[in-house]
Amino acid sequence: MKNPELILFASQPIPGRVMPRLQPGVSPQQAADIVAFMVRATATLAVENWPGDVHLYGDPDAECALFRELGAALHVLLAPQAAGDRGQRLSAALQQGIGRRGAAAVMDCDVPHCGDEVLERAHDALARGRNVIGPTMDGGYYLLGLQQYTPELFTGVAWDGDQILEQTLARAQVAGIEFEMLPRLRNVDTLADLVAVAQGYAGLQTFLTPAAGHHRLVNKWRE
Repeated sequence: MKNPELILFASQPIPGRVMPRLQPGVSPQQAADIVAFMVRATATLAVENWPGDVHLYGDPDAECALFRELGAALHVLLAPQAAGDRGQRLSAALQQGIGRRGAAAVMDCDVPHCGDEVLERAHDALARGRNVIGPTMDGGYYLLGLQQYTPELFTGVAWDGDQILEQTLARAQVAGIEFEMLPRLRNVDTLADLVAVAQGYAGLQTFLTPAAGHHRLVNKWRE
C-alpha cells in the first residue's frame, strides 16, 4: 500500500487580497480573519486525520507568521506555490507530491467542515491505487488526488468559471483516468456560502456573532 501525501493550498491572510467575493458583506480585515481561521482549522484537521505527510503550499509564498506557526506547531511542511494560473500551480504541486510518494492529493483550505471521514476516504482510495476527487457545489473541486502525474487535466480549463469539475472529468475520460467521488461540499467563497456553512459548522459561527461585528451578515444574505 502506498503512503500518499496531502498538499494544502493556502493563501496568506492579507486584508484586501483574499476572499473578495465575501465583500462588501465583510471588511477586508474580517475576510482575512476568516481565511486565517480556515487555514488553521484545515491544517489541524489534516494533521490529525491524514496518516502520511502533510505539506502546506502558500500563496504568494510560505513566508508569513501563520504558516510558520503551523509548520512549527503541527510539523506541516511548508513550500511556496508555483507561478502561473491555478491549473499550473495545481499541476506543479501534484507533480512534486507524486514524485515524492507515488501518489498525492491537493486540497483547498475553504472546506474545514469536511470532517475526518472525508480525509480518511481520500487517503484510503489513494493508498489502494485509486484516483479521487471531491466536488464542490459551485462546479469546482476541493480535493484532487492522483496516482500518476497527468498534466492534461490542468490545461484548457476555465479556472474562473463554474465548469471546472465538468471540464476536468472530460479530460480525465480522454486520458483513461477514473475517480472515486468524495461527498459534494459547499466551499466558503461568498457571503451566502459563509452563512450556509456556519449553520452546521460551529467554528465559523463566531464570525456571525454580534460580538464579532458580523451580526448583520445573516440578514444581509437573506435580503
